Amino acid sequence: MKKRGLSLLFCMMLIAAVFAGGCEKKETADDYLGRQITKAKESEGELLKVLEDGIVKVKDKESFVIDFPEDLKEPYEAFLQKALKQVQFELNKADKESEDTYLVRVAYEPLDIASVTEAMNEEYAKNIASTNLTTEVQSLIEKDMELLESAEKQQKKTETIQVKKSGDGFSIKEEDVKKLLESALPGYMAPYTAVADVFDMRDFIQAYLDASLKGETERYQLHTGMTKEEATAWYEESFKNFEMDGFSEEQSKRFVNAMKGIFKNCKYSVGITKRNTMTEYVFDLTTTPNTSVLSATEELNAGVYYSQDAVNAACLDIYDKYAAESTYGEEKIVTVTWNAFSLMNDQMEDAEYNKLMDAVIPVE
Repeated sequence: MKKRGLSLLFCMMLIAAVFAGGCEKKETADDYLGRQITKAKESEGELLKVLEDGIVKVKDKESFVIDFPEDLKEPYEAFLQKALKQVQFELNKADKESEDTYLVRVAYEPLDIASVTEAMNEEYAKNIASTNLTTEVQSLIEKDMELLESAEKQQKKTETIQVKKSGDGFSIKEEDVKKLLESALPGYMAPYTAVADVFDMRDFIQAYLDASLKGETERYQLHTGMTKEEATAWYEESFKNFEMDGFSEEQSKRFVNAMKGIFKNCKYSVGITKRNTMTEYVFDLTTTPNTSVLSATEELNAGVYYSQDAVNAACLDIYDKYAAESTYGEEKIVTVTWNAFSLMNDQMEDAEYNKLMDAVIPVE
């Protein structure tokens, strides 16, 4: 009797185990897709591919020379996750396409980040407060995050995602998931683009000054697409204005080289830059005025000469001296307006250009 009771108990336990196992819900193809979407919303690093794809596309579309900062990736991904949590995905039961392939229809209402944040982004670009790209983008996305929860969604869209049977589970092409998430967040790089546009222009202005004043053209070439030869020719052409009447060819070349040397000694840096309109930027230029031309002119005028040859010789010696060791005034900050449209014609507004040049290297 005792053995029979044990056997009966064992059988009952076995039946219960089989019954429980048979009732356990197996993951379906649509369950698997839903789990991937949830991971993207909640797990760190899951939206990194989406972000990196956006970084590449924005750099190409906007022709940015500056790079997306590495230390900005983590906070920007957090911003994207916050946005994605506002999007509700409805997954239909998977349809079996073949022995190991399923199709899952996904419906959702996209959150157009570009439209939602447009006014905030434009206003922020007018009030950038530092020269740190990471700091400024982080500050903007914190403001933009507050707009997400109450944002209106776009008209519902439907996508079909292919899910493959893989061993005991499923798999989805990484590219398909990335495209789905990108489609759910159109314009997701807009906050970065709004700030990066201003910082790229700041980088261009610095590059323009370095190329035109010092002949350091590498960064300018990246912005303009010029070759080294083209940029060098552009730089040399600007100094033809210093070819002096009354000098021999050799003397004229020496004078131009002296002026190049003086210009190379200019001290300046482009500071905080803001965007007033789509084409107009304003920036602070910190400069220690190079007063060498003023000093050379004063010294030359103080001399007594009895022939043109004596004037020429003194002039060349004096300018060579200041090219070797320039003189400077007191450091100051000037605010300059820079019109991107004028730059297409390789010129600025005369008044603004003259103000900039007079601050960097006054000549009168």
